[in-house]
Amino acid sequence: MPERYIGRYLGRFRIDALVGSGGFAWVYKGYDPELDVPVALKVLKPQFAGDEMFETRFRREASTAAKLRHPNIIKILAVGREGEAVYFVMDYLSQGLVDRLRVMGTLPEHMLVRVGFDVASALGFAHRQGVIHRDVKVDNIMFDDHGNAVVTDFGIARAVTKYAEQTGTNMVVGTPQYFSPEQARGLPLDGRADLYSLGVTLFKAATGVLPFQGDDWYEIARQHVEDEPPRPRDLNPSLSKGLERIVLRCLEKEPDERFANGEALCTELSHLLPDRGEVTSARTLMIPATDTLEQTTGRHPVRRAVRRLRRRGVVLATVAAVAAVGVLSATLRSRRPDSEAAAAPITVNSGRQLDSAPPVAVTPPPRPVVEIVAPGEATVSVNGLDVGRGRWRSDTLKPGEYVLAASVRSLTRCGSARAVDTIYVRETGDTTVTLRPLPCGFLAVSSTPEVAEFVVMTPAGSSVRQEMLPFVDSLLLPVGRYKLRVQARYCTEFNDSVRIESGKTNRQHIRMLCETPQEKTGE
Repeated sequence: MPERYIGRYLGRFRIDALVGSGGFAWVYKGYDPELDVPVALKVLKPQFAGDEMFETRFRREASTAAKLRHPNIIKILAVGREGEAVYFVMDYLSQGLVDRLRVMGTLPEHMLVRVGFDVASALGFAHRQGVIHRDVKVDNIMFDDHGNAVVTDFGIARAVTKYAEQTGTNMVVGTPQYFSPEQARGLPLDGRADLYSLGVTLFKAATGVLPFQGDDWYEIARQHVEDEPPRPRDLNPSLSKGLERIVLRCLEKEPDERFANGEALCTELSHLLPDRGEVTSARTLMIPATDTLEQTTGRHPVRRAVRRLRRRGVVLATVAAVAAVGVLSATLRSRRPDSEAAAAPITVNSGRQLDSAPPVAVTPPPRPVVEIVAPGEATVSVNGLDVGRGRWRSDTLKPGEYVLAASVRSLTRCGSARAVDTIYVRETGDTTVTLRPLPCGFLAVSSTPEVAEFVVMTPAGSSVRQEMLPFVDSLLLPVGRYKLRVQARYCTEFNDSVRIESGKTNRQHIRMLCETPQEKTGE
């Protein structure tokens, strides 16, 4: 039974609670006393842990996955065996895509695009390291405290695949609803199989249903190979045509018809982020969506576009100059009587006038200014794209909705380390947004007597957390000053203030003045 491990230690990691179960392993929430953070432990079920060949494969693939260091790939902290338990330990993330869909049904498009971008980035990195996931699905996408999508379970499906091949065991590897056609047919796989499964995942998150459904996995696998998927916009008309086109391209039956790699998919998705090209950093190059869709097989689309533009640079410059002269000339003539058209001055880049009259100055209308005020150490982002640190100001944002965020480095699970606000930029009127992200520290409370109730409050007296002592964990709190109240039966109430500092633990042991029950009743 999975409960056998609760309360035990595997290595230095304490197991606290069972949080999930898969085909091959149990998943627990645990605690790492060395780092003072919660962790997740995946422990092989006994029938697999007792199979030496399966265990060897499992540990080998877990070790390979542990070498994948990418912000959108779960970080594996340890791989080991303790007695009969074979396990690996990873960062604990409390919320996943499956949880959001359970509450929301479907994701709004801007969240869909961000999830797709994050997962495609993770897959592209893993594929370059020679690692194919083989089981990309809603259940294997989690979210960190900053809302970034994180892919889990790298290496598990590969371990099962190799085990089945070596032993001739008849095992379904992966999840049939997310199979690529080549996976359903038992053919060799490359990274494009993962992109197909990501397409199924995005379809599910966009519409609330899977593209292929059936009574058994053979029927579902057949549909992946033979049937065309429904059009997502038929199920969710609010989706853009651009996102529908990307999802359907991921779901192409032939691998060559899909995106060549995760980077190519990221490039396409980036064009669906509102005005991403306007706020992009200098290290990011954007190219028109109409060009990139035809350029996403073979070489990297951005590099190909740059080389093509360089070859055509001189011709394009000449054509642009002539076109600019023609457009300006036509515009000026349309605003003057015919008798004045011949005298209208036209200026080209060289400064040489085609007429002796002075050039016409055109003053563009002022654009709205958006200003973000944040701490100097905070990273500022617009629609998920980092644009600077501290105070940031721009007049390049076109009218529309934007998600502004400021983040500071802090401990895992520190939700206050990222402050977010959503604004709508209009044609006129400046906008100033103040964001105050706060790092976190810990508060550890104990008391004499041991059994007591403690409440942590804001300076204004609002309750932040209420717990019973003894309380074995430390509270994670944003930096700042708090009120602490401790109460126990027959004891004088304790009140004091405490200060939480970034990354540090404030330990409070409260000794309370208490009476015996007899003294309290006057006996």
